[in-house]
Amino acid sequence: MDSSSFAIFAAIVTSIVLEAAPFLLLGSLLSSLLNVYVGDGALEKLARRSLPAQIGLGLVAGLFLPTCECGVVPVTRRLLKKGVPPGAAIPFMLAAPVVNPVSLASTWVAFQGDLGMVAWRAALVLVPAAMLGWALGNIKGAELLRGQTVLLPMAHEAQEQQAHTPQAHAHEACGCDCGHDHSQPHVRPSLVQGLLEVLRGTGREFLEMGLFLILGACAAGLFKVFLPQEWLGFVSANLWLAVPAMMLLAVLMSVCSEADAFVAASLTMFPRPALLAFLALGPMLDLKLLPAFLSVFQRRVALTLILAPAAAVYLLTMGLGLSGVLP
Repeated sequence: MDSSSFAIFAAIVTSIVLEAAPFLLLGSLLSSLLNVYVGDGALEKLARRSLPAQIGLGLVAGLFLPTCECGVVPVTRRLLKKGVPPGAAIPFMLAAPVVNPVSLASTWVAFQGDLGMVAWRAALVLVPAAMLGWALGNIKGAELLRGQTVLLPMAHEAQEQQAHTPQAHAHEACGCDCGHDHSQPHVRPSLVQGLLEVLRGTGREFLEMGLFLILGACAAGLFKVFLPQEWLGFVSANLWLAVPAMMLLAVLMSVCSEADAFVAASLTMFPRPALLAFLALGPMLDLKLLPAFLSVFQRRVALTLILAPAAAVYLLTMGLGLSGVLP
């Protein structure tokens, strides 16, 4: 590695991280505020309606209950155990990481005010989320879940057996302790205690998700600087290869939905359908979500949550690209 190549690589990585970090921090703060002060009662109370209404509520709930994919699975499990219908909980789980103000704003900034990319990204997530809400909406929530589940990325949730202690009823920040099943109503903490919980949760999630952001930025830098240009040109110029390549990249990178747009925007050699495939699939399926799905949901449900979004994103983005809607 010569010094000039390393300098370009370092500049790309630094640029991506510095642009994305404020959105990641804001998302971590909003998520922590939600878990400390709001809880999930709003979705519980509003979800007991017809299946189409449940699906609609789940799809837009991310606008008001911003949650990134790092902690959305334990939140969804808690909602299902409390009686929220799958018709609302499943669409919320899949759509909330993208359909939230921070992710939408970061996408708009990353693509320099291109509202088309923002709208298409949201649409490509809402469609499979609604489809799975409809397919699983008539099944009881308890039948979707495994009997005794432990989230693999969050091993310390094995302490759920101690959830009857007063401390266990406090909501922690998304991404770590938000998978606890609280058996008592949410209690608003005091001002000082709540502020400390918010700061702890924000810092913890920002550091955890920041690691994935840095790894994603490094991967993007490596692709742009060190991957042979003839290989990169061959893949990016062929839509049939570009879309699955970016989908695989989204799963492997596991960049938070509040920062992944900056990674995608840096890969300018890929066509827009491939970039949208990266932006749509990553928040619904990545290396953090795979073990979470398999450990929380029944096997058939987990496989459906893994395969259906991938197939839907592939077909939709390929259709947009081949039809000429998105060049």
